[in-house]
Amino acid sequence: MDQLYMLRAFVAAAQHRSFSKAAASLGVTTGSISKAIAKLEASIHTRVLHRTTRSVSLTEEAQPYYLSCCRLLEELDEAHQRIAQEREVDSGRLRLAVHPMLVSGTFSRLLSDYQAIAPNVNLMVSVQEGIINLYDGQFDMAILPPDRVEQSAVIRRTLSSSRRLLVASPGYLHQHGTPNQASDLASHFLLLDPQSRQQGSSFIELLEEGRRVSVLPMSSMDGSEVLLRAAALTGTGIATLPEAMVRDDIRMGHLDPVLPRCSTCESDVDICLFYSHRELLPTRFRTFIDFCMAFFRNDKPASPADHNESLERNAEGEPRLLTAA
Repeated sequence: MDQLYMLRAFVAAAQHRSFSKAAASLGVTTGSISKAIAKLEASIHTRVLHRTTRSVSLTEEAQPYYLSCCRLLEELDEAHQRIAQEREVDSGRLRLAVHPMLVSGTFSRLLSDYQAIAPNVNLMVSVQEGIINLYDGQFDMAILPPDRVEQSAVIRRTLSSSRRLLVASPGYLHQHGTPNQASDLASHFLLLDPQSRQQGSSFIELLEEGRRVSVLPMSSMDGSEVLLRAAALTGTGIATLPEAMVRDDIRMGHLDPVLPRCSTCESDVDICLFYSHRELLPTRFRTFIDFCMAFFRNDKPASPADHNESLERNAEGEPRLLTAA
């Protein structure tokens, strides 16, 4: 008979003061408990329990032995739990939805860095432009702008906040000239987010050194950020895009900033990590959350406004300030 089982049977019988209750706690028969304790007593040549028809109690000789067995079993259970948790970090499936604007060199670095620390996690990434439902069982987490998640009860962790820039390809600027002020944009082909237009009009509103300026572009095209970026890269016109989306394009010289003191009147674009529950998360999920927070914190461009803080909240609000470690 397994010696570890004999010890568990002994400790359970002593704790419950009953063979039948000990058997129920371990999911075995009363006869199995009785045999295990008899074998234990035979192996150590000491009677460990007084048995009567009504109760079971420790013998005086077995009391120090009982305490030692309790400590041994507790340490063994803790060791099992630790190794199971460590294995959980490195294995299992994580289904992640990401917005197309994130598919860039920065996102490639995120994937490679994460796979380096969790090589056995089956990370399944799906690029999704539409609204995501985190309760339908299709995805475990999502990295998206806040307006792309359907439920209000999901947990939101803000990874980055990015202002919109005016950018164009060097080829476009060489052919059409570089604007020097916001009013010059009227003679250019603009690639616009639909929300940048004034409601019910073809004018767009910009902020030039804090002053509102309305511009009526000669020609324009609107669409998703992914479409506008692709059009800007091919030299179609001047686009308004989130800085995080075009950072690598600017660094590699594929796009140039235009009118750096000018911006759209739209609010900054937040990129957030969403998941459905805060409690009882699998360890690999918690590891991925912590990794993303650290990655985006370290990837932020230098800025006076950089405060190394993030927000955890549900999608309707309820902010809770989390100071980064």
